[in-house]
Amino acid sequence: MAHMTQKVPSGQRQHRSFRFPEGTLERLDARAKQIRETRTALVERYVDEGLRMDEHPGIAFADGPAGRRAVLAGSGLDVWEVIATLRQNRNSLEATARYLELPVATLRPAVGYYAAFPDEINDRIALNEEVARTAQEAWRRERAALA
Repeated sequence: MAHMTQKVPSGQRQHRSFRFPEGTLERLDARAKQIRETRTALVERYVDEGLRMDEHPGIAFADGPAGRRAVLAGSGLDVWEVIATLRQNRNSLEATARYLELPVATLRPAVGYYAAFPDEINDRIALNEEVARTAQEAWRRERAALA
C-alpha cells in the first residue's frame, strides 16, 4: 500500500524540529536580541533567504530604511532598481547595462529573481514611486509658500 502525504496549502506553517550546535544557537539568539526579532522569525528569514540565494546566484539581501530587500550582490543596486531601470529602457537589457555601466551578465540575476518574485519587486517599485511623488509634492508646496 502506497503512503500518501497531504500537501499543506501555501503560507500555512508546519512544525519541524531541527538540531543546531550550541554555538550556532547562541549566535542566533544574540542576533535575534540585537535586531529585536524572535528566534523563529529570524530562522524563517535565514532559511527563506538562503533558499532564494541558492536558487538565484548573484542575489543577496540587505537591510535598509525601507526594510530588508533583495540586492544584486557586489553592485550596490537593489533588484527593484535594476528592474525599474530596465522598464525605463523599454526592457532592453543591453541599454540598461550601458546606463548602469555594468555588463549584461551582471544584471541577469536581477531579471531571474524578478521572474520568480514579481510581486515583491513590483511592490518595491510602487513604494519608491510613491515616496518620490510625496517628496516632489512637498517640494512644490515649499516653493509655492516662498513665492
